[in-house]
Amino acid sequence: MQRRAMLTTAGLALAAPRPAAAQAWPARPIRIIVPFPPGGPNDIIARLYAPQLQAILGQGVVLENRGGGGGVVGTDAALKASPDGTTFAITNGGSLVITPHVSANMPYRVPDDMTLVSVVTLVPEALVANPRLGVKTLAELVALAKREPGRLNIGTAGAAGISHLAAELFRVQTGTDVVVVPYRGAAPAVTDIVAGQIGLLFADLPVILPQIRAGTLTALAMASERRSPVLPDLPTTAEQGFPGLLADNWYCMVAPPRLPEAILERMSAALRTASETPAVRDALAAQGAQAVWTAQAAFAEMVRVESAKWERIARAANVRTD
Repeated sequence: MQRRAMLTTAGLALAAPRPAAAQAWPARPIRIIVPFPPGGPNDIIARLYAPQLQAILGQGVVLENRGGGGGVVGTDAALKASPDGTTFAITNGGSLVITPHVSANMPYRVPDDMTLVSVVTLVPEALVANPRLGVKTLAELVALAKREPGRLNIGTAGAAGISHLAAELFRVQTGTDVVVVPYRGAAPAVTDIVAGQIGLLFADLPVILPQIRAGTLTALAMASERRSPVLPDLPTTAEQGFPGLLADNWYCMVAPPRLPEAILERMSAALRTASETPAVRDALAAQGAQAVWTAQAAFAEMVRVESAKWERIARAANVRTD
């Protein structure tokens, strides 16, 4: 609740007039790097925002998918670009607030080596199962995992992402011996769970919602504080006896460090406008996600709070990627 309030009230901070220097930007097409493969939630979100930003800014917006490292590879590529306003990244929160705590080989420092532009989307996590597993609730899953230790696999959208830490948190809080399998993006993980290659999956709700509705995946719980409006009958983890199993995901735009203030303010304002358009707001809401916008200071505070939270969880679960 506190984070959601911070996000929704932060919008009051950027009402200042736009500097004249920003009027000349963008003079060239804008590249937005998506650090995951096509078809996953990060890609879905970026493709909703891109045409709106193109219309608002009056310049071409090109998406480039560059996966690897749980979002780190593509994010790093954007941060190493020239700070001239032609390259940004729409990336996942995990690459900013989780990976730095579980990897000794981070190519960038957070927040020093980047410009924080805005959070763009909040996405709840859900735990789903292949129907052949024969479980329909968390209690049934925990009982099965304890009867057959080491047999069940939980897929995640990437190493050190929020879905990965959610799976590790599940293992710790339930006291079960399950194998966590990180994928290079949510899309291949969904393909494998539908095919029966893995039995369980923690993922962003938008990417698994079609399969839940079609009955090809069984939804077990929302790892969020409240039920989702698009799945009102699906109980939360807290309702099923695990109040500490919370793992809301979020996506944001970042840019290279030393981005000129005028460009930062204009892009931030464009994101705010885009987040309020029906094409973005309603499309995300229909998939159980929420379009948001933050001022830079509120974004920085969110990174600080989330980083401290996930560092504690990573240490408790002994998660390392190197």
